[in-house]
Amino acid sequence: MAYRITKFFVTVFLNIFPFLVGTTITKYSPYIEGNSFYDYVWIWSVISIVAAGACLLLIKYLFSYREDIFYTKVFLFLLAVPIIGIVGLASAPDLTINMLQHPEREHFRYILLFLAAALFGFSFLLFLSNKMIKLTTTVRWLMVVLFVFAFGEFLYEFTHHYLYPEAMKSWIDKGNKVEDFGKTYDNIVVIGIGAIGRIFQFTLIALFSFVLYQLKKVNIWSPVISFLFCCLGIVSAFTVFLTQMNLPKGFEFLFLFFIPGIPFLLFYWIGVALLTTSRRKQVT
Repeated sequence: MAYRITKFFVTVFLNIFPFLVGTTITKYSPYIEGNSFYDYVWIWSVISIVAAGACLLLIKYLFSYREDIFYTKVFLFLLAVPIIGIVGLASAPDLTINMLQHPEREHFRYILLFLAAALFGFSFLLFLSNKMIKLTTTVRWLMVVLFVFAFGEFLYEFTHHYLYPEAMKSWIDKGNKVEDFGKTYDNIVVIGIGAIGRIFQFTLIALFSFVLYQLKKVNIWSPVISFLFCCLGIVSAFTVFLTQMNLPKGFEFLFLFFIPGIPFLLFYWIGVALLTTSRRKQVT
């Protein structure tokens, strides 16, 4: 009984761990006047890596690792590192002309997202190439197709927004009004690609979580939570596309599920589920 209670609280802690650690470094956010951007990068690097490493040691102490997909679950769990950095920024992207005074802040945000995409990509490819995982040919190819489109959209979207400051400067240098830049740069095509990408990404997450449950790698709470968030994400994608990001009153909360960090948070939670679903380990 004591072990089950400990396991429950550890699992809850791990699910909110990136937010707990991220909030501890918000006071160093480069968006706060007077703070150094480079100090924030160093503080995030050290604290996130040390904290994530400590959690992995705690998990190893309490649970038995299943070696068949060991690296998949570890890479998914390490998504906590970029998530901590994004939470620590404590600010939405600055899309005003003030961005040009500190373009490194927006660049860093998307470097974190590129890092998250790389961790997700490695973990998923390791899963798909693992010969110990028994999947039907149909399911395997469906996951491959979803992954290609989901990952491709991540790369397109992050590159597009990473270059936002440079594109804005070029727009202004040509004598155009800064007020017209946003709608031109993030036009209907860009919004459409983002919406389609979210549909692929959330569908992949839901399928991945369900497959892991069928393989008895995770407990039931993982696919249930994933399915709930993925449904909201898909509804959000359709709504954003149909309204061109002008969500009707009362539905503004759906935009939360459209932001690029949400899919990585769900993959992180799957990593937690994988690491904490195991037989009891004897601790002395």
